[in-house]
Amino acid sequence: MAEKAKKRRHPGLRRLAVVALLVLLWISGAIGWLLRPLVLLALPRLSDDVTIFYHGRAEVADPAMGAVLDVSEPRLRKLAHDLLGWKAGLIPPGLIPQSYAFSGNVRFTLDDETEPAEVPLVVRIKPGLKAPELRVRLPSDLANESLDYDGSFTSRSKRRKYILGHYETNHRIKFDTVKLSSRLTDKELKRPVTFRRIAGEATGTVRFKVKENIGSAGITAHVRRMELRCDLEFKRYLDGISLSYKITIPKLDANITHMAPMFEGRPVEELRKLLEESMGRPRKLERLARKRFPNGIPLDVAVEIEVFKSE
Repeated sequence: MAEKAKKRRHPGLRRLAVVALLVLLWISGAIGWLLRPLVLLALPRLSDDVTIFYHGRAEVADPAMGAVLDVSEPRLRKLAHDLLGWKAGLIPPGLIPQSYAFSGNVRFTLDDETEPAEVPLVVRIKPGLKAPELRVRLPSDLANESLDYDGSFTSRSKRRKYILGHYETNHRIKFDTVKLSSRLTDKELKRPVTFRRIAGEATGTVRFKVKENIGSAGITAHVRRMELRCDLEFKRYLDGISLSYKITIPKLDANITHMAPMFEGRPVEELRKLLEESMGRPRKLERLARKRFPNGIPLDVAVEIEVFKSE
């Protein structure tokens, strides 16, 4: 009888030993390390808009043009927890490496009527980063092409009324260079993010045309320096984050073709107000305010955007 009881206890002990071993392998990161190659093989198939050419531990330099995202392993885990909730606990330790790099291409479009643009993409997992860092560098022809769609602030027509009838205004912006940035201080990173300011400057050309019943007239302004400022405000709700923004142009330095410099002051100021108005139309602001973004999206990302003049 004693021998039979001993035999009956063995299966339970073996199951307990297996469970203990699995827990040990899970905590130590061995399971995550073993699953990592399978995840890396499946990663390129997750989206048709992303193509991955390389992934490994070797250092990958910033591309001459494209997007670069640097993020730490703890921040990726926090992002997974914020977006997935309790399901993030199913991600085994050791699955996300402390140091790693991916490079490839990403396809994006700002409007359904435009052709998708493809730009190089580099994602690096780096230790010690307090917040993710995103850098985007694009040639002006690609940036202008991406912004050339119906409803874009860079190309806008508006019908206006006056005492003799109506007239139509049309303006078109072409950027040559843009530099925008936003980075939070260490003190701001310790608090919930409710406000961000993206600021910088741009150069380019603005063509403005007025059409009415008796004819039309147009001017071309060469922008030597346009100061840009975008203030973003975030509010958290149960169903997500709402976003509102205000774009201002504190200063516009431009010269107008075929106009003496002494007479440019008032037209340039009117042009500044017109561009500021087109970048923050009330209808777009209302539609955006009704949208909800996932509560887990990182609002503390350090951002640098550069548009350089195409050759």
